Amino acid sequence: MNLTERKKKLMEENENLPDNQKIKGSSTIKGFFKSHLLMKGGKQKEPESYKKKTEYYFGKTLGAGSFGIVRTAKHIPTQEKVAIKILLKDALSNETLNMVYAELNILKKLHHKNIIRFKDWFESREKFYIVTQLAVGGELFDRIVSKGNFSESDAVVIARQILSALQYIHSQNIVHRDLKPENILYLYKADDENVAKEVKDGIVIADFGISKELSTDDELIFKSAGSMGYVAPEVLTKVGHGKPCDIWSLGVIVYSMLCGYSPFIAESVDGFLEEVSLGEYPIQFHKPYWNNISSEAKTFILKCCTVDPKQRKTADELLNSDPWIIKSNSNDKDLLPDIKKSLGHRRKLQLAIHAVILNNKVKKLQEKYNFVDTGEEDLVYDDSKADASENIMERLRKKMNEISVSDNENAAKIKSELRQTAFASLVQLATLQKDELQKSDNK
Repeated sequence: MNLTERKKKLMEENENLPDNQKIKGSSTIKGFFKSHLLMKGGKQKEPESYKKKTEYYFGKTLGAGSFGIVRTAKHIPTQEKVAIKILLKDALSNETLNMVYAELNILKKLHHKNIIRFKDWFESREKFYIVTQLAVGGELFDRIVSKGNFSESDAVVIARQILSALQYIHSQNIVHRDLKPENILYLYKADDENVAKEVKDGIVIADFGISKELSTDDELIFKSAGSMGYVAPEVLTKVGHGKPCDIWSLGVIVYSMLCGYSPFIAESVDGFLEEVSLGEYPIQFHKPYWNNISSEAKTFILKCCTVDPKQRKTADELLNSDPWIIKSNSNDKDLLPDIKKSLGHRRKLQLAIHAVILNNKVKKLQEKYNFVDTGEEDLVYDDSKADASENIMERLRKKMNEISVSDNENAAKIKSELRQTAFASLVQLATLQKDELQKSDNK
């Protein structure tokens, strides 16, 4: 296929893309064709920008992904250390290539101390090179766990910086869409004696690979994207999402920072949507992990993780008026021992969350069929009690047996529907409890 035929084919492929994915503008299209036609060329000369590569001395690899790697480098003229994302063109479809251009355009526009700074970009026949500020202080959670102590006031400092960055990018009509701990980096190492403490505590949001620039304040995006566990419900239901999806992700991050585990255990879209819709609130604060956390922190998380995005607080509202964020007397109790303990008790927490889900299903079915409860307290997992894992299944069986023997004409319907809708959770709960008991026997 000659160059004219290949160009024609690329134009046809571009026309077939959805409007929000098409490459538009004569200069952008020209650059796109130039780059894309060179991909397979082999013997064509290198693009003009490739000469910039001689300005960099490449160092170690920091990480790898589906399309390429990230390496450290030194900019020889300035001696500045930078990070360079290297993307293989052969691994990029037309759609992902378009995303690369979109990421570049977004990074060029962003100038904020809590956002990774864009430096430059260039390309060869086979690769793209995106140069950014180098963050050497590690990922958010790795830094927290390595600290000597960690308190609510430390969490407020982090949340405030993330909110400041979100307030800025949202004012630019940009949505990050992949906010998660791995994309929140410290610029400097904790033991770096050459920088002040407030500088060492400085974080930046990175990886704008699936970010979107909106044409209006309230424009919605209908294609799902993000990371399971941090993504907002409206993103997965495809009803349309925008800036509020970043606030939900922030709420999940803060929750995990304060207790050491994720609020959600579902590994599927359906499971996650079920989790957030069953209880009075989409997020549960389990005992004893949340006993020492302030009510202001819990309220902040619930403001972020409001299921209806229209009711969710904005970055500006949270940054300027939320009591947990603006007050200076946050709880200074060291949470790190509890956080580390939580990280070592993941299976017990899964047991807790499954119990809460099942309890909420029972309650909803009782309300649906107007079944009067006898007053048995809700199933709440409390790890401070020695027999917690043994009791939780017994209490659930007792509650279900209560329905079975009832004279209520709807009891059979409740039990039947519960078996249908909760079978998977029942199996998982039984398995988790069995594993816990076996682990206890082996001690």
